[in-house]
Amino acid sequence: MNKYRWVVKEGVNDARAHELARSLAIPPAAARLFASRSFTDPATVREFLEPSRAHTHDPFLFDRMRDAVALVEAALRAKRPILVHGDYDVDGISGAALLYRYLNRGESEILRFVPDRRKDGYGIADRAIEWALGQEVGLFIAVDCGTSDAVRLRRLESAGIPVIVCDHHLLPVDGDVAGVLLNPVRPGERYPFPSLCGTGVAFKLVQALEASGIRGAENAESLVDLVALATVADVAPLTGENRFFVRAGIERMNKSPRAGLEALRNFSRLAAGAINARHLSFAFAPRLNAPGRVSRPKPALEILCVDAKDRAFQLASVLEADNEHRRELTQRVQDEATAAVTALVDRDVRGGFVLANEGWDEGVLGIAAARLAEQFGRPTILMGANGDLLKGSGRSVPGVDLKAQLDHFHDSFVRYGGHAQAVGLTMEPGRLEHFAEGFSERLKAIVQPERGLPLAIDTTLTIAECDMDLLDFLARCEPFGAGNEEPVWLIRDVQVARETSLVGDGHLKLFFHDAEGARASAIAFGWERPISPEDLHGRAIDVVVRVRKHTYMGAV
Repeated sequence: MNKYRWVVKEGVNDARAHELARSLAIPPAAARLFASRSFTDPATVREFLEPSRAHTHDPFLFDRMRDAVALVEAALRAKRPILVHGDYDVDGISGAALLYRYLNRGESEILRFVPDRRKDGYGIADRAIEWALGQEVGLFIAVDCGTSDAVRLRRLESAGIPVIVCDHHLLPVDGDVAGVLLNPVRPGERYPFPSLCGTGVAFKLVQALEASGIRGAENAESLVDLVALATVADVAPLTGENRFFVRAGIERMNKSPRAGLEALRNFSRLAAGAINARHLSFAFAPRLNAPGRVSRPKPALEILCVDAKDRAFQLASVLEADNEHRRELTQRVQDEATAAVTALVDRDVRGGFVLANEGWDEGVLGIAAARLAEQFGRPTILMGANGDLLKGSGRSVPGVDLKAQLDHFHDSFVRYGGHAQAVGLTMEPGRLEHFAEGFSERLKAIVQPERGLPLAIDTTLTIAECDMDLLDFLARCEPFGAGNEEPVWLIRDVQVARETSLVGDGHLKLFFHDAEGARASAIAFGWERPISPEDLHGRAIDVVVRVRKHTYMGAV
């Protein structure tokens, strides 16, 4: 019946959980959750529940931060143009907007560039290099890209144009880099938190500039909403200082949203003051990513840079139309790729899937690959035609570092890069078959043979424990996301009531009660199972749930 393999965490120390509940005055279910996640020290739990600026790190812990600050100061003092090069996803767009907003204070012209997926491909764009050379800029800053582009960036350095790279992607196999590299995953880097996204690194640069007396058009603290947006959209772990940035950024969005984010909120039909991390993932990010996937990414960057509400609304309408088109293209690729995987006679023994189709739009391949990886429990790479080359995106499953796996095939690619869960790559068509077979064979030793993705269940819960105290506690645990996943609870041995039925577009509305008579309801979206609601009536089952506050007409 289950799409997932339930994995119940073992060895939860009930005595320790009881002590946590007593010392912290939290619900017993909350204490069991912390114990299941190895949070057993009250001080650590308090720090988690109350993230503060004190939990962030000095930006000058980056080995080359002082060099980066000196380059920015020199360009501003000389009143030379500064070119900020982002990327076409939310992280790269947000980071470019953040630096533009801070640096655009009048002395130097701040040029903004975001690459076109189809024209420029992955990484630093040749067009941006030519523009920087033509404008004789005084500084080139790359955000969310540049680590793997040493050859291109050296063209600038050889022409006397200094380069700063604010990135978080893994280094190339040969370790060759250029410019002043601020990257928390650089081997030997002293910065103590490796999980910043590209915008997070750019924010650290802004913090260092402000601390050095180089004031911006906005203060650093006011830009934390862009850090939150990028961190969640890029699925960076919501731990450490990321947790503080996202919580503080969401609070700012809800209290005083900038024009572009307010326009996106309206098009997403979200109530004022109601934004949370899920909305950033599933409402804001798809709209901001859409232009870069199906048309030109410039409107997505501009909407984060403008302050005029009427212009922000115009741009949001463009993003909305592009997002609708993106949905249509994604569904087509997903349907065709699913059919291709289903037709493979050795589907169940493959370690991963590599599929190519000339008709697939490269802008939506990452989304479709993510859906197939989840559906089939295997890393998936989808590729489309780009001139005489194949260009694609890959998404992984838990436990498989996809970038590390591609490193073993680096000779197969014209260009590639990314991180553990997402990669981009370009290759010659003649190398596809050999790579696809080698990729699958290599992953056989890593990917678990069972069907379905593992679903980690934190701990048990009773219906009676699903109360306002638990909801209040869960609110303190937000934001949820990678590294701080929304809790998953197991409610054992409940009986399904006869009211259980299908509602809406094929969703299961489940009503159930336990042996003590406590009643509850839940919804299972997209109930595509061979068992009908009527088959469940009167049965004793275990249910796995997430507990969320539901508000209807102002009432909880």
